[in-house]
Amino acid sequence: MIRNFFKVVAVVTSAFLPVAGMAADCVEDAGDTVTLRYRGKPIQVGVIESYTALIAPRDLTNSRGVRLNDVAAVLQQDRANVHKTGMLDRDGDFSDQYDGYFTSLKQRSQFGSARYYTACYMTSADNAELKSAIVNARVRGLLWVVAFRHPKGGLGIYLSEVN
Repeated sequence: MIRNFFKVVAVVTSAFLPVAGMAADCVEDAGDTVTLRYRGKPIQVGVIESYTALIAPRDLTNSRGVRLNDVAAVLQQDRANVHKTGMLDRDGDFSDQYDGYFTSLKQRSQFGSARYYTACYMTSADNAELKSAIVNARVRGLLWVVAFRHPKGGLGIYLSEVN
């Protein structure tokens, strides 16, 4: 009986606590700098570029017509569509923005090896929903993409929906 009581307390308590992996690796704040919670410690890093993207159906296939199924590939294709064609996806008040960083194939290829982060308040279910929204072009509004130099090297990418 007591063992069952502690199991119930553990389940109820865990529902109100952040997911352990999320608390260690997430973004607390983003603007001109990013406050990255990395391995439990807040680290401020400078932003390389930030922009909003309208993830449209044409961002879901590469130039050979192959369907893209991961976030990095969709983001890379979105930037290729912006910089190669110069045409911004538009839907009512929402539109892609240009960026000054992902202008070349070399820069865009960094999406594949980047480390991805979301806000610290997001749950694993929220993250799964955002990933699904991106790979299916169902982001509510725009996707805010913030690129920063990761403290361990390489590129960090913070993703958030903006309505």
